Amino acid sequence: MNGRIDTRGLHCMTTPTLDRVLDAVLRVDAGLNVQFISESGQRWFTRVPGSELPRNFAEIVHPEDLPGFRQSMADAPESFSCDLRVLKGGTECWINLRSYLLTAVQQHVFCIVDISMWKTEDSALRHAALHDELTGLPNRAFLKKAVEQRMLDGVFPFSVALLDLDGFKKVNDTYGHAMGDAVLIETTKRLQKLLNPGDIMARLGGDEFVILFDGKNAQAAQKALKNVLLAVARPYDTAPHNAYLGVSIGVAEYPMHGEDYSMLLKNADTAMYFSKKSGKNRVTVFALTDANVDFSIKAAIHNGIQEGEFFMEYQPQYDMDRRLIGAEALMRWTNRDLGRVGPDQFIPIVEDSGLMPFLGKWALRYSCHQLKKFHALDPDFVLSVNVSPIQFNSDHFDQEVLEVIAETGIDPTRLILEITESTLMSSQEKTERALAHLREKGIRFSIDDFGTGFSSLSYLTRLPVSSIKIDRAFITAMGAGPSAETSDNKLVCAMINLAHSIDLKVVAEGVETDMQYAFLKNAGCNLVQGYLLGKPMSADSMVRAFRQQLEVAA
Repeated sequence: MNGRIDTRGLHCMTTPTLDRVLDAVLRVDAGLNVQFISESGQRWFTRVPGSELPRNFAEIVHPEDLPGFRQSMADAPESFSCDLRVLKGGTECWINLRSYLLTAVQQHVFCIVDISMWKTEDSALRHAALHDELTGLPNRAFLKKAVEQRMLDGVFPFSVALLDLDGFKKVNDTYGHAMGDAVLIETTKRLQKLLNPGDIMARLGGDEFVILFDGKNAQAAQKALKNVLLAVARPYDTAPHNAYLGVSIGVAEYPMHGEDYSMLLKNADTAMYFSKKSGKNRVTVFALTDANVDFSIKAAIHNGIQEGEFFMEYQPQYDMDRRLIGAEALMRWTNRDLGRVGPDQFIPIVEDSGLMPFLGKWALRYSCHQLKKFHALDPDFVLSVNVSPIQFNSDHFDQEVLEVIAETGIDPTRLILEITESTLMSSQEKTERALAHLREKGIRFSIDDFGTGFSSLSYLTRLPVSSIKIDRAFITAMGAGPSAETSDNKLVCAMINLAHSIDLKVVAEGVETDMQYAFLKNAGCNLVQGYLLGKPMSADSMVRAFRQQLEVAA
């Protein structure tokens, strides 16, 4: 091993410069027998006491890395690079190896750099990235990977329990963060003793922890969590005066309560919230009740607004000759976790959360911008937009509407604002003045869900209303045939005749059959909308439908 390397066609040479860059240079034959080791390499190999210079390179490669190393040589014999472990005197060492083929003699030159320190630091960084600094527990990122890997492997059932300490904030605020940290560490020690092999405990942050129960359904996890309640209930002597805490826990099971990580954890969080709300220090298994569905929606609405998840669809309206003349704008919401959420679910919650003024104004502005585009095809196209009671009763309702019209530049006579019958019946003098002001500007008003109120009809003549919309419940209840003499049919006829007697137009919603359409046409209804003629659709689909009508007419 004292000769120099044949450097023909080789750019990696043993020079003083390379000796300072490379820890070792080796030349090996096809059988990996070592033919040459550089001086720096001889020093590097014998640095560990008891180590000797290698005679065959394969003998010092870590057994787990040897198959991959041989495969790299086979795949790219002329030149390749890889990281692998070698053994020096029994000590494991990470190296980066670059191999070059000496074609003249069919031997390989290995240029080696010791990367053990980098690998150690990299391992420490990876550990820090996936573990909580205070408790040493896996963190949110680690938990997400573990849950998603189980889902990918088809391992189920398993359950996740979200734990939130009751009374921790008081300890933290009273005794300081150092004492709070000590309580968190003590909690970690107590709960880790309760884990079975395969279970994972993670800290999400603050006083929130998650336990992943491997192989347990929600009921089995709930039973196991009784020991967690007892463990946390013991006094904490790390805090002055032996602080006492509790823990509220929510459980969600895969796949029953969520088919992905986000949904599973969100539902566990929802269940935990109900543990808090029900008196704390208890375990709740997630269940799809009206109450927690509403809470889930409420929690998602704020994020949905920020993420732009709300959008508008348009249900076409037709005259009695089945000509498309307008549409009703309908607010829609598709959430990344909840999927499509119906307006009957989210609208009441939006109103209760105080977000309707914002969303209502957004819907009006968005719809008016779209109406401007519809007018490029037909200047007479009419768009109806729903107005919530909260918007309607605001102090500056009329000014907000006029600002949107000025901003979008639409013809105000082509805009109809739909207001529910119950809202109009309870209107105050100031809102009636706002309606009159808007009517003077050309904006029209329609009474939505007409017939569902139970009060005097005097408001029909008192307020500047131009049309009524018969509620779908009355249309659905009608009998078959264009001249059926049922009480429901007579009631619909009476509504139409009443409206016409005071110069109001009539729109029937929820028309789904040809029989309903025929009866309404015979009764003198002015406009219809419903699945018979057109479902709610995107603006682009509405444009295509209108263009098709123009092509047929041409």
